[in-house]
Amino acid sequence: MKKIIGVLLILLLIGVSLSRAQDISRVGTSAAQFLKLGVGARAAALGEAAVTFSSDVTGLYWNPASIASIERTSIAVSRNELYANLSYNFIGIVQPLGASGAFGVSAIYLDSGDIEITTLDDPDGTGSFFSWEAYCLGLSYSRFVTDRLRLGGTIKYVREGAGAFHQSAQTIAIDIGSLLDTGVLGLKLGMCLSNFGGQMQLGGVGLEVTDYDRYPTSEGNIENRAYLKMENYPLPLIFRMGLSTQLVGTEGQLMTSDRNTMTIVVDAYDPNDALLRSNFGIEYQWKNILSLRAGYRGISVEADEYDSYNTASYTFGGGIKYEFNFARVEFDYAFTDFKILGSGHLFSIVLAF
Repeated sequence: MKKIIGVLLILLLIGVSLSRAQDISRVGTSAAQFLKLGVGARAAALGEAAVTFSSDVTGLYWNPASIASIERTSIAVSRNELYANLSYNFIGIVQPLGASGAFGVSAIYLDSGDIEITTLDDPDGTGSFFSWEAYCLGLSYSRFVTDRLRLGGTIKYVREGAGAFHQSAQTIAIDIGSLLDTGVLGLKLGMCLSNFGGQMQLGGVGLEVTDYDRYPTSEGNIENRAYLKMENYPLPLIFRMGLSTQLVGTEGQLMTSDRNTMTIVVDAYDPNDALLRSNFGIEYQWKNILSLRAGYRGISVEADEYDSYNTASYTFGGGIKYEFNFARVEFDYAFTDFKILGSGHLFSIVLAF
């Protein structure tokens, strides 16, 4: 137990120190913002409070430590229809490695759709279009360190850019997570540090400056290749910490039941480019077949002078799970309200063979 507590304290101190490296306003200071969009309809319906509750393939995103408990080869696919015609897609595969560990592969892809190009001369549009695309490819591994503590990590390649303008940026990052099942009334504690890695800088032939004269005061003109200089931006480093516990169920704090399960989950997350916030969710499950969920995401923990622009709001959804002869199939749906930005609809399916 002392070793377990020591490991958790080390991860906690690393996460807090990295996420608290700046005292000034951090809003809008990182690249690859698509990495902050969650995956999986179950997690979305729970207000994205998923660092301890992502017990399926979507744990590859929320907390890689969680996949060690997956006992069957599993595949998950999710699609998030967001505001402004954005689409956000995830696919992941987890392969158990004996009884103590698991290996996973995941991919996330964001597509902005067609965006019309505007200029100072044509502010209403030029008739030409471009799209902004971003993706992340990850390899994950998790194992049981003890019968109750799981540790896991992900190494991933991150890239984003505008293909029509021949500009892109890329880097390598890692995620590190832990998950502790206390064995007391279904209480679980989890932590995850996400997107720790290099900086991103746009580059490409689209940044080339034409008709550049390096010596404007001299006669003649020697052709020179010149490019716009772009700044480096860090990834959105995020530290998450959360807990979940059963109110009703086989380990229920209020009532024990074999047919009904009710679980509450709470997360706090602290990104390097925004203020500390928390998420809350509750799930009711009947006979491990039908689920109903609700939550609230982005609750302010720190004072925010721009709180009128906060998109924190409610979430809800549900799911159904059924065991067929060839596989167990889970289908989930979530609705997320983003206030002034609109709403999002997220669908996901998980197959376990």
